[in-house]
Amino acid sequence: MSRRGHYLDEEQNVPERHVVVRLRCRPKGKIDPNKDLQVRTETAPRVEDVGKNQVLMHRLYLSLDPAMRGWMRDLRSYVPPIKIGAIMRGSTINEVLYSRSSKYSRGDLVLDSSLDGGWSELGIVDERFLTKIDQSSSLSPSLHLGVLGGTGLTAFFGLTKIGRPKAGETVLVSGAAGATGSIVCQIAKIKGCKVVGIAGGAKKCRWLREVLNVDHAIDYKSANKDPKRFQTLLKDALKSVGSKGFDVFFDNVGGMILDEALRRLARYGRVVVCGAISSYNAKDVRNVRGISNYQALISLRARMEGFIVFDFAKEYPEARRQIEKWMREGRLVQKEDVRDGLYTAPHALLDLFEGGNKGKLVVRVGDRMTRPAQNGDDQARSRL
Repeated sequence: MSRRGHYLDEEQNVPERHVVVRLRCRPKGKIDPNKDLQVRTETAPRVEDVGKNQVLMHRLYLSLDPAMRGWMRDLRSYVPPIKIGAIMRGSTINEVLYSRSSKYSRGDLVLDSSLDGGWSELGIVDERFLTKIDQSSSLSPSLHLGVLGGTGLTAFFGLTKIGRPKAGETVLVSGAAGATGSIVCQIAKIKGCKVVGIAGGAKKCRWLREVLNVDHAIDYKSANKDPKRFQTLLKDALKSVGSKGFDVFFDNVGGMILDEALRRLARYGRVVVCGAISSYNAKDVRNVRGISNYQALISLRARMEGFIVFDFAKEYPEARRQIEKWMREGRLVQKEDVRDGLYTAPHALLDLFEGGNKGKLVVRVGDRMTRPAQNGDDQARSRL
């Protein structure tokens, strides 16, 4: 739908058709992109459909996140499950094509954090779910789906509010080479902590050491799912960084890694439960490995706490300012894995659970259809 090098002038009509991805059926175990998700070309939303305080948007970037697997299940959670036949849910960066909102004008770039759809080329969204993106920034807008968006905010609040690391403490991070984990590692280093990252494969561990400057990296695959071997890796890591236990464990994985890490906590350790990607594709959640070493929490006077990033919504602006400051100072980086075209999203989503992505996974849905705003043009742009 989006044509490179072509901008949609105000007198031109919005395209009549657009691509969407709908949930065809609920996955049983591993996601089957060809069975569970359906890519379709449908009638696009029209200008006439835009209600008061709403905008018609063209999607530019779509975020792919592990949480999407949970939303596909028909289970009670912090947000309702996606309904069968509904457009898949996801955060997006968008340009405004038409506005009936006093807050947004044609050509504005906005982050859409609504829970209604996202995997579509066009969409109509109420203004209360949108956040304007500063177009004068030299940073890519797509970063607002990662380090400046839900991913970065999850890392920031999970570590600083739940983990509460102090300078000199030792922080363990699972899924350390992933989008969230890699940011946690960097913030922990900024806070003056010793950092041990857990990742799958020698290449990812080398990246953690050489690019993110973690103090030690554990290749969990070398344990071959053997808890005793993994315990040896944890003990070697602690010896390497000169610590007796992990003061903070930021867990994105769950399963055996979480269970065994509980035995290596320091006294008064804190476990931040962020995700459980090891079990998201389980055929039956009743068969997911639980925690057998929970008694370590008692003897070590440790604390284990889950959280949802939405809990800190009022603090998002200040957190974004701090993260952007660290980025401009060169103290925090994020690697992006950008795929082209909405039709690639179903197969790209599967890569999240098979280690096929190299950094924050983003889909480039389309190129801009409105001309980028120039400095001082915010007031000059009129609403259609």
